[in-house]
Amino acid sequence: MPKTHPAGSGQLPPPPFALDEPGTIEFTAERALAGQALNRFALSLRSPGGRARFLADEASYMRRFGLTSTEITLVAERDWTGLLLAGGHLQAMLKLAATVGQDLWSIGAHTAGCGRDELIAACPRTVSGLPEAPAAPETPMAPETPMAPGTPMAPGTSGDDA
Repeated sequence: MPKTHPAGSGQLPPPPFALDEPGTIEFTAERALAGQALNRFALSLRSPGGRARFLADEASYMRRFGLTSTEITLVAERDWTGLLLAGGHLQAMLKLAATVGQDLWSIGAHTAGCGRDELIAACPRTVSGLPEAPAAPETPMAPETPMAPGTPMAPGTSGDDA
């Protein structure tokens, strides 16, 4: 489904300004409810055991989470746009993508209707205008002394800085 662009241009045509689907996929309450099983499945892939069981037998692993046959097909085809439209949350779908060797570029390219490499080439990768990193102190700082349990904190500190 990649769109054709001038060879070597490194540019995608400007997207239409549309905040409606398919240009913008809004994660609504209705979509969140529809995608509960799909997201529960995808988030289970955070654990190494879940990833191993999924990769060993994708269909049976998905059935354990109650995915519909349509959702199973979307996952099997790596139809990222379809998964998002079916209620998949992007962060959850990233767990699935990583499990199958893909990434955010893959999801974005599928949604934009172009190839992954084409999307990467079209996105600027240079960051400028960042301040220089501060130089390291010339004299070493004294190590902090640990506080005894129950020692009151100074006003305005939370103690969560460690």
